[in-house]
This record gives sequence, C-alpha cells and structure tokens, in this order.
Amino acid sequence: KASDRKKGLSKKESLPLNQGMLFVFDSSGLYPFWMKDMKFAIDIIWIDENKRIVSIAQNAFPEPGKDDDELTLYRPSGNAKYVLEINAGLSQRNGLSVGDAVNFEL
Repeated sequence: KASDRKKGLSKKESLPLNQGMLFVFDSSGLYPFWMKDMKFAIDIIWIDENKRIVSIAQNAFPEPGKDDDELTLYRPSGNAKYVLEINAGLSQRNGLSVGDAVNFEL
C-alpha cells in the first residue's frame, strides 16, 4: 500500500547484505525515491515490467536535518514497475548495469 511504500526502509538501522526491499507498483511509471528518515546509504534499482534494469542510483545517502522539500529526489531514466533497494555498493560489487535482466518471483 502507498503508506508502506512511502516509509520503505526509513528508520531501520540496517539491512542484511543478502536482503533488499522490493517495491511493486500497479503500473509502470517514473517513480522518484528519497532518503527521508534513512539511517544508511542504499542503491536504488528501477526495473521495468520485462524485468530489465532501467536505472540505478548508487550510494544514495541519508540527508539528516533536511526538510522534506529539501531532500534529493532520485529519479529513473525510464519507466519502471519495480524498484529494489539494496545496501550501497552492492550494485557495483555485483556488476549490475542498465539493461541487465533480473530474476525474481513475487
């Protein structure tokens, strides 16, 4: 639901290296993400309906003390149906690139 999506990983202290948070949207779109109330850096990966990476924001860092309207909005370069948040650096460490196919089951 929308309120859970807005909250995401905010206020969590950390994320195990082998886990992530997958956001599933009803339809494809240009969904921006922010780091509101985040306590650790993440990589944000936008994935299209064909399960191909369309955009990656690496090392999105928390911005403590900023008002909501001052927070950086991370935006994809193309429409996505799914967005995956993982620990910062993992997309590079695993060699993920725009156009790569991903495999997951809902």
